[in-house]
Amino acid sequence: RTSQIHTNISVPCDVELQELMHQIDIMVNNKKLEWEKKMQALEAKMSVRDQELANAQNKLEQKGQEVGLLRQKLDSLQKTKYEMAQNYDAQLQALKTQFAKLTQSYEKLQLHQLKQNKVHSIEKCAENQEAPFKMSSLNQKLEEFRAKSREWDKQETLYQNHLVSLDAQRKLLSEKCNLFQKQAQNCQIHIQCQKQKEDAEGTCNQCKSEYLGLRDDIFTEPTERSELFMDQLKSTVSEIVVSRNRLQEENLKLQQEIKMYQRKCQNIEARLTDVKSELQSREDLLNMVERECHQLRNEVAKMEEYKNKEENQKTLKDKKTSCIYFYRIPPLFSVMQYLRLYGDHQHGC
Repeated sequence: RTSQIHTNISVPCDVELQELMHQIDIMVNNKKLEWEKKMQALEAKMSVRDQELANAQNKLEQKGQEVGLLRQKLDSLQKTKYEMAQNYDAQLQALKTQFAKLTQSYEKLQLHQLKQNKVHSIEKCAENQEAPFKMSSLNQKLEEFRAKSREWDKQETLYQNHLVSLDAQRKLLSEKCNLFQKQAQNCQIHIQCQKQKEDAEGTCNQCKSEYLGLRDDIFTEPTERSELFMDQLKSTVSEIVVSRNRLQEENLKLQQEIKMYQRKCQNIEARLTDVKSELQSREDLLNMVERECHQLRNEVAKMEEYKNKEENQKTLKDKKTSCIYFYRIPPLFSVMQYLRLYGDHQHGC
């Protein structure tokens, strides 16, 4: 009788146990299908993220190459500007020496004219009347040359200040290039962090495999521990949900950081374009200064031609009144040679 009672009790327990196992199996299958769909969606998203990260890395490499080219161009431009500045300084020094020679020649001519006026005051009254007018014109020209020399000195100081500003701009550009390289290194560090996050998602797949192994263990363990396994199953599911949410948050943060660095790259590109335009304007300014120096050289050449004409006219007049030796002077001597011969001739007479 007791055995019949046990069999009667065990039959409904087995039925309930089978129903419970069947429900557990259905629930596990549903969860499995749901998680497979979610994992496929996550894998698709991760493939898209990998492609975006690869594109971003390629863009960063291109920007690094562009920065290298810009640095090379900047160095070559600085070299050319330095050479141009040296040429301008040499030209200014040459103009100063020419001006000094002209002033010395005019002073010698003025002293010689004064001596000649004192010695030949009686014989050359007419020439003495015309001499002050010529001297005043020569003095006026001398003052004009002195004014131009002062202007050239001012321009020299401006050129030196301009060179100092160009050196400061070169240092600023080198600092900007270093800052851009640091930002590129930070972007690469973030890309490595993203790869580490992908490795963390590999641990999520490991949790999935542990979950499947746990499902197999449920059917092998005794029935009195089914509730314990259900609690463990729920805890693993909650952990997976938490890890998924954390990964989603990290992905959102990474997207925001990528957008921020893209904006920084755009700002750096805009700054580089501004720097290029500023360098172009500086180059135009240097070209304009070179043209002005060329005009000044032309003016000096014209003044020398005018002075040579006056000296030639004066030699023709002196040839009529001086001795025969003075007729042997060639008509195309330079100003310095003529003054030297003329002074020797006067002392000889």
